[in-house]
Amino acid sequence: MFNLFGNERKSKRLKKDALTIIRSDEVAYRSAHLKACAAMVAEYLGTFLPATPKIRTGPRSAISLKQRHRDARRRRDQVQLTAATLSIIYLRAREIGPLGAPTCEIIDNAMERWTGDPDAAPDAPPDPTRASASLTPK
Repeated sequence: MFNLFGNERKSKRLKKDALTIIRSDEVAYRSAHLKACAAMVAEYLGTFLPATPKIRTGPRSAISLKQRHRDARRRRDQVQLTAATLSIIYLRAREIGPLGAPTCEIIDNAMERWTGDPDAAPDAPPDPTRASASLTPK
């Protein structure tokens, strides 16, 4: 019961982080970058989703994904950095359960959009830095 509010907070944070990363990449990079990133996210999730949580070390553990993230940051490889970050967010959202489902859906939609036709005008995800219009009183 005490972890319920912590999970809600984690869910909101993961959703905001995913939206920020997706929005910044869509604004800053070309379609080739987005396609490469989507392919790498699919590869990472294909590798790490079937892995059981009991696997602590090895090429299919979450620790390996964090090491790939760290290496990409050191090498300034933006494609791998974005892919590793979105994969980590996706895996953490899946750990939360139903509260993390919207975050997983946001990442899935972005990957579909990036692999399809990234040059097409996307349905702009909401800006995480602004409050939603539905919260304002009328």
